[in-house]
Amino acid sequence: MKIAKITAVSAALAIGLTACGGGGDKKDKDSGAEPAKLTAWFMGAANKEEDGVLAQAKADFQQKHPKTQVEVVYVPWPDATKKLQDALNTGQGPDVVEIGNDQAVTWAGQSALADITDSVNNWSEGKDLVKGSLDLGQLDGKTYAVPWYAGVRVVWYRKDLFQKDGVQIPKTWDELKTAAKTIQDKEGGKVDGIAAPSDFTNGFASFLFGAGGDIAAKENGKWVGKLDTPEAKKAVEYYTGLVKDGVAPKKYIGVNELAGPQKDFANGRLGMYIDGAWTLPQIEKISAKYTKDMGAFTIPTPTGQVGPAFSGGSHLAVWRDSKAKSVAFDYLSSVASKKNAKAFADQLKFFPQFTDLLKDDSYAKDPIQGPASQQMANVKGAPKTPNWTEADQNKKIIPTLLKEVMNGGSIDSAIAKANKDMTDTLNQS
Repeated sequence: MKIAKITAVSAALAIGLTACGGGGDKKDKDSGAEPAKLTAWFMGAANKEEDGVLAQAKADFQQKHPKTQVEVVYVPWPDATKKLQDALNTGQGPDVVEIGNDQAVTWAGQSALADITDSVNNWSEGKDLVKGSLDLGQLDGKTYAVPWYAGVRVVWYRKDLFQKDGVQIPKTWDELKTAAKTIQDKEGGKVDGIAAPSDFTNGFASFLFGAGGDIAAKENGKWVGKLDTPEAKKAVEYYTGLVKDGVAPKKYIGVNELAGPQKDFANGRLGMYIDGAWTLPQIEKISAKYTKDMGAFTIPTPTGQVGPAFSGGSHLAVWRDSKAKSVAFDYLSSVASKKNAKAFADQLKFFPQFTDLLKDDSYAKDPIQGPASQQMANVKGAPKTPNWTEADQNKKIIPTLLKEVMNGGSIDSAIAKANKDMTDTLNQS
């Protein structure tokens, strides 16, 4: 639900954040007094599922702080960057804020978030947070945000078509391409095999990670692009080859997974589609005709093992200018508690970010979340630098690379340019 909208805030963030570096010299201050009110900003549109969970979180919070009211403000994702920039510049921000997990270090790098390291260490449930997800909210050894919910992408497929056309669940890249071609051929061209949109860094990254590659790595204090490694080239060749070999339609060149592929899969025009379990409500809004026949499997790798997946979701943070940071963290930990995080994640087809909760049998039995829970056990994120937003959402380095190769450009030249751009951008001050 929200992960689909995170792209909008990321793109906007890339445009204007570097101009706002205000707040970098401010010191964390906490009055220590019991505030009359806390303000919490949550991203997206108001909805009854979230309202219900937040009402319970407020009740839990007020058992400890009965005199403090909580004002919940919903901020549309497209408006989030300007709203947060204004808060950073004016000092008139929230006490607690939801942030896309790929944006946590960007805002932390702008001194917008409070250091909550000690609070997290003293939080009884904090010890069970998924380490890989918690890491996305940490910068230079300090914690600035904690995971609220997350999800990973899997390959959605039409179970009825697989059965009808004699296709087995693919585990390797070769098997995936064969499955796509078989469906396309046996359906007489009425159904495309799979979608491989070019503007889909988070989806492509799972193929990159599965091949043993990476986007970039920090070496001797500097970021070094890794898009020119043999493993990365192998992933680029395979992913773009789905289009060049005709098992994925060319009409998705230049678009993301939501701008065409999702609608086509919902309407029965695609055999396979890469996205997270959270996309089910959107699919059902488009058409519920085929949802009973939909299943999922983990994103294949060259060897058939379950590889690392790119994690998406949201973190919660205490805003740097909050006058009551310790009380704000108490509210944050009430929202992100095991009880409330699981209730919220389950309603929206995400995962709560606690290792013990991920072992719940209910996830394994779900036709979509079952494979996603397997994928969730091994996640990776983007390079941990505030410059990642500039590299991915503004310059679109990886989407541009994929688009150029899909359109017939030289793979070696495209990779060389992308890798240089990645290195330069991640190291810019």
